[in-house]
Amino acid sequence: MFNLQTGPKEVFPYNYYSSVLLANDNRTGVISEACKFIRDADTFMKNIDSIKGCRIDENHFDLEKYSTFYCKQDVRILREGFVKFRNDILKEFDLNVYDYVSICSIANKLFENRVYFPNGNLYDLSNKPREFISRCIQGGRCMLSDNMKQKSKKKLIADFDAVSLYPSAIARLYTLEGIPKVMKKEMLSTEYLMRHLFDDDQKEPI
Repeated sequence: MFNLQTGPKEVFPYNYYSSVLLANDNRTGVISEACKFIRDADTFMKNIDSIKGCRIDENHFDLEKYSTFYCKQDVRILREGFVKFRNDILKEFDLNVYDYVSICSIANKLFENRVYFPNGNLYDLSNKPREFISRCIQGGRCMLSDNMKQKSKKKLIADFDAVSLYPSAIARLYTLEGIPKVMKKEMLSTEYLMRHLFDDDQKEPI
């Protein structure tokens, strides 16, 4: 993903390592047995030979030294990926990922810098207005016809899951602008809301 020069390919016989195997004090593994749990035996053998003191003899290796090598590889690659990601974000968006706790908070800051603030008519909400509007948030839902499971022995069924609904909606309708308006007494009814539900529906982007 980041075009990293990761070095030796990671190969680890996860299912070979077990509590029973690790119970032996000498931490010795059988190479021929471990190879049954991996696809790339050649790389596994090369890794064993490249780790100092890992190969014990022709058919045995040090379990602890190999797992230490694997964990160090994992952490090193993770670090290199993070550094590359941080540098890319700094270069493209002038944002430092150290200042944010999630990819969502980075995206929100980017929107603030390039959309919200330049717009001049978008506002942060707090206290009661924010609490009220947050009640409208609902998680994603997957629904089928008649709410029944679909099964067919004669034809294949394609699971069509629509994606990018929020970006599509923003591209078509943009977003709500201005400050919240206080509802008048005559507006506080379901009938009024249903009558005026689509009054402000924006059909084309402005």
